[in-house]
Amino acid sequence: MPLKRSLNLFDATLLVVGNVVGAGIFTTSGFLAGELDSPLLFIGVWVIGGVITLCGALTYSEMSSMFPRSGGDYLFLKAAYGPWAGFLLGWVSFWIIYPGSIALLSIAAVKYFKGFIDFTDVFSEKVAALGVIIFFTSLNYRGVRLSAKALDLCTIGSAAIILILIIGGLVSGKGSWRNFSFTELEPVSFSKLFGSSMVAVIFSYSGWFTTTYVGDEIKRPERNLPLSLSIGTLIVMAMYTLLNIVYVYAIPVSNLKGVINVGQFVAEQLFNHHFAQVVSSAIFLAIAASINATVLAGARIPYAMAEDRLIWAHFRMVHPTYGTPYIGLLFQMGLACLFVVAETFDRLLSYVVFIMLLSSIGSGLAHLLMRWRMPLLARPYRTWGYPFVPLFFVLSYIWIAGQVAFSNPGTSLLGIAITLSGIPFYFYTFAGKENK
Repeated sequence: MPLKRSLNLFDATLLVVGNVVGAGIFTTSGFLAGELDSPLLFIGVWVIGGVITLCGALTYSEMSSMFPRSGGDYLFLKAAYGPWAGFLLGWVSFWIIYPGSIALLSIAAVKYFKGFIDFTDVFSEKVAALGVIIFFTSLNYRGVRLSAKALDLCTIGSAAIILILIIGGLVSGKGSWRNFSFTELEPVSFSKLFGSSMVAVIFSYSGWFTTTYVGDEIKRPERNLPLSLSIGTLIVMAMYTLLNIVYVYAIPVSNLKGVINVGQFVAEQLFNHHFAQVVSSAIFLAIAASINATVLAGARIPYAMAEDRLIWAHFRMVHPTYGTPYIGLLFQMGLACLFVVAETFDRLLSYVVFIMLLSSIGSGLAHLLMRWRMPLLARPYRTWGYPFVPLFFVLSYIWIAGQVAFSNPGTSLLGIAITLSGIPFYFYTFAGKENK
């Protein structure tokens, strides 16, 4: 039983926006203020990060129009390098990236919910995180349409609060445009601008490729997949840039250094304490949308692999009533719950981000390789600015991945080892197929 095409362009675009916009934009700027003193650089780093992300979206757009199915990077790597590459990506996504991301986001959601519920200890926080995982899995289990509606509501609610903060803040008159002035722009080294600052920004933009994982459930995927990636990324880029302009308008960059909850801090300056609490709600809604989108996308990877007979055939089973890949959803839920119980927030983050960067680099290179090796393959959308756009995206991500590996070599090597651990299982699976 195939998956149903239930998502239109609006749903797919909100899926991108909802998966990207999370707690990062409300918290990362305090760290950046300590790295970049100039308001021009402070805002410019978000524009540069957005351009890199847009180049990635344009690169993936061409490949998503070529392979308008569920699977995302799994499909791209398999087509460019062979089944082994797709299997390894699917392997590490199945065991680490998606369940780890769900666990990570659920823990973050509980931490931001502390303002409403007082958790007594770490155990109660973990129990609450498990409840979040079970809730969103149940939502996705009961149908992609229901999940999309919940994601649309969370994303629209969060975006509405952000827009109020942006527009209301700029017209409030309680900030100062003098905060944007500078007497002399100090020279900033390439390694500083594209070092830890850019790593933090790119992580805040992560998740822009989500719709490529649900291609089988998007209407007119050859058109709507590329459009959702580009439009969604442009919306997020505009929101992030404008929000940081509001931050600087409210408070000088030097006074933002070390502030963790920048969004709430700025809301108190421009509005009042009550609106700052509303901003907390926007953060929670944004994280909820990200959890929902990650649960939705993650379960489609084992479905795509089972379709290619590279994993247990039961993962291709679709619920007869709800039309969802329910086996994958339940298995993913179990792994995510296990991560919540066994791992810490910081370790989960280190595992997930480095492997995600490597998979995106592999897909960017796959785009270039397929242009060379498969020139006659149908491409309903062709990447604008080829080959410079995909090259800029790949080189930027290689640099950022290098920064992550240098700062945390042990965890990065462990991530690579986990990925390579799939090799014997691939040969076992491949041998089993050959013998049938």
